[in-house]
Formats: sequence, structure tokens, C-alpha cells
Amino acid sequence: MEKKCGMSRFAVAIVLAAAMSVTYACQQDKPVSSEVRSLTSMDSAVAAENTTASAMSGQELYTANCAVCHSMRPPAKTAPPIVGLATRFRTVYGNKTDAVGAMVSFMKNPDAEKTSLGPQAIKRFGLMPAMTMSDGDLEKVSGWLWDQYDPDFTGGRNCR
Repeated sequence: MEKKCGMSRFAVAIVLAAAMSVTYACQQDKPVSSEVRSLTSMDSAVAAENTTASAMSGQELYTANCAVCHSMRPPAKTAPPIVGLATRFRTVYGNKTDAVGAMVSFMKNPDAEKTSLGPQAIKRFGLMPAMTMSDGDLEKVSGWLWDQYDPDFTGGRNCR
């Protein structure tokens, strides 16, 4: 299953094709074709779309990028529920700054050695794919996740 995170592979391919075409045309002292200008406009549209994503709140980022795998509460989808993650990060780190830093680091480069979850969670869900969102967006969604802590939540304790 592919996650929505940053530019799609198709958009990246378009951007690279446009850049290579412009570079080639400039090296050959040829005018840039209308097709290349069109691709460059698409590049600008993709960049504008990514800039717009930066204005999203943590909850909007969760909905757009994370909700496909992470439910808010049990039952789990294909990844641990948010309220369980918030509980676990509060237990492990105790403060928002350290927890957010750990979440961002993990989302950028998921590694079983640096997970805050126990081995049973990794065994059950596996590792998530690396997220290609900006650091700012990763920090926003991580801060939002921290705030989803529910002191009455008792589920998910069997994944340590």
C-alpha cells in the first residue's frame, strides 16, 4: 500500500524531466519548447501544492498523510492507533520536545533500533515507510499526536 506523503513519484518524474529538458535545450542554445514550458508550469504547481501543505494544521496533516494507516482509536488499521502512540510517547519521553524530536527522526528514517514501541508492535505492524513531508510538517503532526493523549485510554498495552 502506498502512502500519500509529499510529492508523488509521478510528480517527481515530471519535475526531473522538465529540468533535464531545460538543461539540454540551454546547452544546445535552442529555445525551450512549449512542452517543456508546460512541464515547468506543472513543476510550479507541484511546488505550490507542497507549499500549501505547509499551511496545514497537525490534524489536517494526519488526515491527509497518516489516517490511511493510523486510526485514532482501536481497532488498529495497519499501524498503531494514534491514542496508543500518544500514550506510549508520554510514557517513554515525558515531555513534548523530546517526544516530537524522536517522532520526527523516526518518521524520516524508520528503524527498529530507534523505535519507541516494543518489539511486539514491530512484529505485528512492521516498520512504516519513511515520510517525505517537510521537517516542519513532521513536527506539526508529531506535536498534534502528542496532544491526543487520553489518560483514560487503557488499550494497546499488549504491544510492548
